[in-house]
Amino acid sequence: MRKTISLSLFISLFLALGCTREVSQPAATDDTSEPYNTEAVTTEATPKEMIICDQKNGRIVMVDVANGNKVTWEWKPTAAYAMIRSGAQGWFTNLSEAKLVYGGNYILATASGGGVALINVSSKKAIWFDYAGGNPHSAELLPNGNIVTASSTGGYLLIFTVDSYINDESKQGGKVVFADVHNVVWDRVNKLLWAAGKDKIKAFSYNNSCGSPALTLKKTYTMPQGNAHDLFPVYGSTNELWLSNSNHVYKFNITTGAFTLIKNSAGANIAKVKSISSGPSGYATIIDAANGMGGETWRTDVITDLNGAIVFRNTSYGMYKARWKLINSFSYPAGDAFHECTH
Repeated sequence: MRKTISLSLFISLFLALGCTREVSQPAATDDTSEPYNTEAVTTEATPKEMIICDQKNGRIVMVDVANGNKVTWEWKPTAAYAMIRSGAQGWFTNLSEAKLVYGGNYILATASGGGVALINVSSKKAIWFDYAGGNPHSAELLPNGNIVTASSTGGYLLIFTVDSYINDESKQGGKVVFADVHNVVWDRVNKLLWAAGKDKIKAFSYNNSCGSPALTLKKTYTMPQGNAHDLFPVYGSTNELWLSNSNHVYKFNITTGAFTLIKNSAGANIAKVKSISSGPSGYATIIDAANGMGGETWRTDVITDLNGAIVFRNTSYGMYKARWKLINSFSYPAGDAFHECTH
């Protein structure tokens, strides 16, 4: 396996836009992991671009909202350059997640059709792809280059041994049962994989094996309400994750286990949030909340801030998730470069 560069994690300020908060007490079991650490990070200067899963048009796009909403990048699994064989292209129906990884040079994507892919941003080629099945809602990089997916139908996490010479026949670890799991986030400081499904948040350790990858449950927390959907790092924080369910948005503190309810400036709960993404000073905290426009109850044509102010809108889009195009230092080391498990 190629070695990756591991530098210091940087700290920046998070801007919460006009929201009020109410704190609930944690409910935890299986508290067997080691104490949490903190590490400083600094703010990076990045243009205001979004990475969007545009299901209606079967693509992932990057949109520069600071420059006239210009589309700066597009990827479709059916395009010739995608390097996905014709029989597998249907796996990428209804793209459900697109994460910026490996220093911003790759996109890790999943789709409800069952597919997962690692896409080179520059060439637009899927250098690796496979079939997870079960309506994958998210995927995550593991430290040794393997990839784990979260499938809501059937409810399971699944690890793939990533080798860019092997597509759709990757070696897999055993399925980890987790009812209605919708997300996965790697915590690089504490070496834990966080995931949420129904009314549970769980943390797993990873054995860092290329050939026999496995997860071990370390912590379980009970959410104030169920139907977990998005879980994603709060930008600049070393110990908080955004969490959404059917009718609420929270910040979840991985150190204390506390759930902080986030409301809009009018004091109302924020509902139907499929994705949430924050950034440094000057970036709105954006949400993709299903608004039922065009009869599509699971996706939207508008991205707003926490108070409903429009940040981006295009009525020809059917958006499922949107993230700021920012490096995720909660999960990945600075200067992280592509690597893979080899046999």
